[in-house]
Amino acid sequence: MNHRTYPKGYRQVGTMDFVRNRRELLTVNGLALAVAVAMVAFGIWRYPFAPTWNFMRANVWTWFLLAAMCFAYISLHELTHGVLMHLLSGVKPKYGFKLCYAYAGSRAYFDRRSHNVIALAPLLVWGIALFALERALPAEWFWLFYVVQISNVSGSMGDVYCVFALWKYSSDILIQDTGTRMRIFAPRPKGEERS
Repeated sequence: MNHRTYPKGYRQVGTMDFVRNRRELLTVNGLALAVAVAMVAFGIWRYPFAPTWNFMRANVWTWFLLAAMCFAYISLHELTHGVLMHLLSGVKPKYGFKLCYAYAGSRAYFDRRSHNVIALAPLLVWGIALFALERALPAEWFWLFYVVQISNVSGSMGDVYCVFALWKYSSDILIQDTGTRMRIFAPRPKGEERS
């Protein structure tokens, strides 16, 4: 169950902070880089780059299209998080940029299932949409959309990291994700006085 305000009977038991915690920052960015490199290697092995390269050289506007698609993807990724945050809590999300991160955040407290849906939705929704476009369009368009797909998957590594990192906590936790910092709350043990 999700909460709009701090729920009684809970206490903070953990934090994830991708701006202040250097280890988490390096871990997430290292995962993103590794995934991007692996996807580029797979793409080069499986799909020739020459048709897209020749197409883009002959059509200068495609470079602007690629830049626009990458920029739009970042906004759509965060908008997907934000729309789900709002739908699942009724609390209007906040959007912004901090260091190398674009983010959607909320002051609401989400249960694990809701958090996982919010975290993984952009990866799945846009991953499927981009995959469909990669298959439906002529070969020369493949790398244009695959570059955005690489951004989609590698850029979602922070979300994936959070989903797996939360498994060390009990199933009844609540998560408040303000964008680049997450606070984890668990029910207070019975008989524990509030400090």
